Amino acid sequence: MARASVEVLAWWVPLVALQMLLIGSASWPEFAVAAAGALLAALAARAVRVAAGARLGGTAGWAHALLMWPGALVADTWRLARAVVRTLRGHRVVGRFVTVRWREGTGPAWAGGLLSTTPGAYVVDQGPERAALVHTLPGGAGALETALTAGGRG
Repeated sequence: MARASVEVLAWWVPLVALQMLLIGSASWPEFAVAAAGALLAALAARAVRVAAGARLGGTAGWAHALLMWPGALVADTWRLARAVVRTLRGHRVVGRFVTVRWREGTGPAWAGGLLSTTPGAYVVDQGPERAALVHTLPGGAGALETALTAGGRG
């Protein structure tokens, strides 16, 4: 029970913070609505995780990956902007699907989630034995992808 409460709280706090950040002017009624909505979303998020059987997995390399994330976000945003400009100029820009293997000891759940927060790549499917199907923008593997994966792309 305590573990479930901690998980719901871990969802609830950032959801309330995000809602309060997005609404601009914060009043008590708005906070109450944000808190209630975030509680429902947090409970739903936990229920989905439990139903899916998702686990955090290993934590090897998480600190390095988090340090790489801001640079990857900027670089991938630049790659996306270039792709949009090329498309507007009439060029065909095609991303691709690649199979990657997470580094040994890296949890697929948090690694896939972190990789999917950048515009350059997102995890489409998590396969067996640390393999994942990832959609990427044109160009080489980004720094975050390289930090999270064993370098194996298919």
